[in-house]
Parts: sequence; structure tokens; C-alpha cells
Amino acid sequence: MKSIINTVLATPLYKHLLFWVAVFSFYTTSARERFTSVEEIVVTYGMHLFFQIIVAYTVLYFIVPRYKKYRKWWLAGIELVGLFLIVNFMYVWMRMNVLEPRYPTCYLSFIESFGHLTLWQRTFDVKAVFWELPLFYIQPLFFLTALQFYEKQYEHSKAKEHKKVEELRQLRQQLNPHFLFNTLNNLYALSVEKSDKTPQVIERLSDILSYMLYGTESKFVPIQKEIDLIENYLALEQIRYEGRVLISFEQEVITDFKIAPLLLLTFVENAFKHGVSQELKMATVKVSLFCKADKFFFVVENTKPISIAEMSMKKGLGLANVKQQLELLYPGEHDIRIVDKEDKYFIQLMLKKK
Repeated sequence: MKSIINTVLATPLYKHLLFWVAVFSFYTTSARERFTSVEEIVVTYGMHLFFQIIVAYTVLYFIVPRYKKYRKWWLAGIELVGLFLIVNFMYVWMRMNVLEPRYPTCYLSFIESFGHLTLWQRTFDVKAVFWELPLFYIQPLFFLTALQFYEKQYEHSKAKEHKKVEELRQLRQQLNPHFLFNTLNNLYALSVEKSDKTPQVIERLSDILSYMLYGTESKFVPIQKEIDLIENYLALEQIRYEGRVLISFEQEVITDFKIAPLLLLTFVENAFKHGVSQELKMATVKVSLFCKADKFFFVVENTKPISIAEMSMKKGLGLANVKQQLELLYPGEHDIRIVDKEDKYFIQLMLKKK
């Protein structure tokens, strides 16, 4: 009993009240012509509402949970028939002792047809118990069930979205330290050399940090912000490797396109980590982004040193991290194509426009 009460109270009281006020209003306004006074309407349908409430909550919070627990349809059937018999007994008693004596004009035709029957004869009337009573008293139950189902789906959707946001937050927290570690290493190397390029690196790094700290809270950001991030990162890497790498960045200006933040940078980082840092000769990194119809394409291609030709670049925290984010943010709306050759690595990301 305690668990049943807790289940009922889990839904705010005002929602229950609003629902039953709406049911009462519907019945009283749709059957006004049958009665001679407002009092008859209020008393009659007030009693009906009382029994509808009993049937609805007994079925929802007692019979249905017990059926789910024991999976015995015959037990649920017995409980349902027993409920209708009890409710019919109370209804007949109230009708014979309150409604018919108090409002004989309204119930005249019924009294003439059934007034000679006893309380028990009316109570065990098969037609009333198995047809008339369920047809009338279960009507609100269907609406209440539908509303509760919608509310549960809404709460489930909210919980799922909250879980997705939390997972994305944790994934981005995993990504940021990795990026910062690489960038700070670059800055340290330049400072040791007392390079004149150190102020430029600090400025670029400042822009990157500002974006990562304050510009990535939204689920989606304008693509230009990601472009600026990539440009800053490429500039830092060009300073770091100087003449050891040829970098190209081709892009279409897509002003109305939005994308999840920090998705693209991992692919660019991957190119430098595996394709440039261990290259003894001239390395090449080509980055391009463009749109076709409602699809966005991001392509990164880099040369790969022979020394790591047998190593797979498809594995690693960064790429696995991005794939998880894509599954959360673009389910069924993305595609990754990876070509891992002996001397070249190519990756293409396709996203459907949001």
C-alpha cells in the first residue's frame, strides 16, 4: 500500500486535480439537458467522478503493477471483475438510497423499469457489470493512461538528453588536456630557443584557450569559430615545424552552418602527431572543408613516415573520442571514411546539415 501511495504522489497533485476537473467539466456540460437543476448535475456526476477515480487508480496502481509482477492474466481478470462488482454495489446503493429518492423526476423511466429489483439483483446484473459499468467508468482511465505515458516518455527523453550532455562534457574534458599538452610543449620549445615567434604563439594560444573555455558550452557553434580554431592551430604547428612541413587549408565560407565544437581539431592533431612529428623529410598536411547540398565535408590528408608505416592511425584516444561524440550528436547523420596507406593517411568526415 505504501508503494502505491508513493507512486500516486510521484505525479504532482495539481496534475491529478486538473485532469479530474477537466473530466467533470466535460460530463456536466455535455449532459445538461437531462437534468432539471444544477444541483442534480453536480451531485450525479460528482458521484460518477468518485467511482471513476476509484476504478482508474485501482487499475493503474494496483491491478496493472501486480500483473507486471506475476504475469498472470487470469489473476488480473479476477481482480478486474471484483473491482467492477464492488464499484457496482456502491453505485447501486448510492443510486437507490440517494439519487432516485432525491430526484425522482430525473430517474422516473429507470424506476419504472428497474424499481422492483432488489439491491443484490441490480448489483449482479451481468449487463451492468460487464458492459455498461466498464464502458462508462473506464473512459477517463484511457486518457489518464495516455497522459502518464506521454509524461514518462517526456521524462525519459529529458533524462536521455541530460545523460548525452554529461557524456559530451566528459568527452570534451578528455580532449582538452590532450590538446593543451601538445600546444604548451610547442610554446616551451620556442621559449627555450628564445624565439621571436614566442609572442605570436602566445597570442594564438590565447585565442584558442579563450574559445575552448568560453566558446564551447553550446551544443552547436557557427562553423567559422571552428575554422578560426583550426587556423590558429595550423599557425602554431607551422611555427613549430617551420620548413619541415607544407600546410594547406582550403575552405568554403559557410555562414549559416553550425557544428558541434571541438570535433574537427582532433583530425588535424592526428595528422601532425602521426604524420609530421616523426617525419625526417618534408611532410605534407592538407585540410579542406566544403558543402554539397545539405552535407558538410571535412577532409584531412597527410604523408606518413615509412618508419611508422606499419602502425595503425585508426586507434587512439582522440579519434575514438570523436567517434563517440559523433554517435551522440549525429546519430545516423554522419560518416567517416579512412584510407590508411603505406605513405599516406586520408580521412573524410561527412555531416548532415543541422
